[in-house]
Amino acid sequence: MYQSRVGPLQADQPFNIAVIELEEDPAIKFLSSLPGTPLEEVPVGATVEVDFQEVGPGQLIHEWRVVA
Repeated sequence: MYQSRVGPLQADQPFNIAVIELEEDPAIKFLSSLPGTPLEEVPVGATVEVDFQEVGPGQLIHEWRVVA
């Protein structure tokens, strides 16, 4: 993503966007950036794990990170 209209995301531009498909149920998909993965190095089919980030008291958001 090179131009986001979402204000808080603009500081991180450009960033990648990935479709995460669960092995347990391929019908379930998530859209996510892959923090820590350079734009040119997004691996198709890589294993990822979920990481929860606290954005406020009692508020968590999920991020996905490449592990293999």
